Amino acid sequence: MLTALWLALAAPPVFIQPLPESPGEPAMIALAAGRAELRRPCYRLVCEDAAWQAPTRFTRIQQPKTPGSVDPLVPMRLPAIAARRYPLYSPASRRDWRINHGSHSRFTAGFGYEAVRTPDTNVKLEFGTGYRLQPYADYGTAGSGLIARGRLELRQSIADRALLTQNLLVETGRFNTTTRQVIGLDLKLVDQWTLQSNFELRHDSAGNGGTGATDTEGSVQVRYRF
Repeated sequence: MLTALWLALAAPPVFIQPLPESPGEPAMIALAAGRAELRRPCYRLVCEDAAWQAPTRFTRIQQPKTPGSVDPLVPMRLPAIAARRYPLYSPASRRDWRINHGSHSRFTAGFGYEAVRTPDTNVKLEFGTGYRLQPYADYGTAGSGLIARGRLELRQSIADRALLTQNLLVETGRFNTTTRQVIGLDLKLVDQWTLQSNFELRHDSAGNGGTGATDTEGSVQVRYRF
C-alpha cells in the first residue's frame, strides 16, 4: 500500500490512465501489484533492456554507442542439429562401373559391380567379353579369338591387425580356360612393421597335353614403413 501511495505522488500525471496490460484498473495499482509493465516489447535480436533479464549463454548486452563507432556483429545461434558434433556426411559412390581395355594383347569391354560394401568386407565382381590378340599374355588363353573374362576381388578384415585379400581371374576362349588365383594375408606386427604372405595358383586346362596343368607359387616378406 505504501508503494502504491509513493508512486501516486512521484509519478507524472500520464500514469493515472490505465495501462493496456491491465484495463479498467489505475496504472499505479497495476504497477504495484505486478500486473503491468512499463517496458515496450522488443522485436530486435539484441534488446536495449537485456540487462533486465537473467543472463544465459545466449544473452549479449548491447554496448553503448559512441560517435564514430560501428555496431558490433551479433553472433548467430546455430540450430540444435547443426551444433551437434556429427561426422561429415559424404554420399556413397556408385556400385557399378564399365570396363574398357585395349592393348597389344587383348580388347575387352564389360561391367563391374560392388556386391558387398561394409567397413570389414568388400567384394567386387567384373564380367566382360572381347577379343584376344596375343596368346597367353596377361594370364590369358592359348589362342587368339573371342574370349570371356571374369574377375572376383575380396578384401576382409579379420582383426585389427590382419587383412585377407583374394583375387580370382578366369578367362575362357576357343582352345582352353585359364585361372589365376592370388590369396594374401597381411599381419601388422607393430606400427611400422608388416608381415605379408602371398599364395598364387595358376591353372591351364590345355596344359600337360590337354589334361590340365597347375602351377603354384608363394612368398613371405617383411616390410618396414619409414
